[in-house]
Amino acid sequence: MEIRYFGRNKIYLQGKKEGVWINPEKSDLEQKQRPARIVIFTRKEANFITLGEEGEKVIITGAGEYEIGGVEINGINGMYSLMIDKVKVLLTGRQEGELSEKKKEKLEEADVLLVFMNEKAIELAKGTAANYIIPVDFEENETEFHKFMDEFDKEDLAAIDSLKVDSDNLPEGKEVILLKSQA
Repeated sequence: MEIRYFGRNKIYLQGKKEGVWINPEKSDLEQKQRPARIVIFTRKEANFITLGEEGEKVIITGAGEYEIGGVEINGINGMYSLMIDKVKVLLTGRQEGELSEKKKEKLEEADVLLVFMNEKAIELAKGTAANYIIPVDFEENETEFHKFMDEFDKEDLAAIDSLKVDSDNLPEGKEVILLKSQA
């Protein structure tokens, strides 16, 4: 599975069989080089696709359990857990308030944590057992992003274009990865 970041919380996941767009813009869905049948919006109001216009795409905007083309998705109030190619990816969304036990459980199960930059980012990253921790949506939250990178002693971390994750070759411990915005 490969993860690419397109800035401002837009993420593309490419598995062996399915592609997943998270918070795309309309132009992203029209690109042939990044096809996706699964589209997730972390905020319902960001969904620009109206009923009847989705075609073959499956649009997810809230809580629930889904299974599309071998990709398992579990939405829990703004947090999404995805199982793609035997890799469990957790997208935190904009977390507010205390974490429920179910969300804490998902943090412990993740292989990859895509963490939105806000005041909860450090707490979420430290509470996970994920092998890869990837900050997202940091362009608008520079203060929180710098605190986050400083906390993990990664202030000078070089950004990479994409991250390829194989369930058989996960690193020992936690690695913070910075993805270059492809925008």
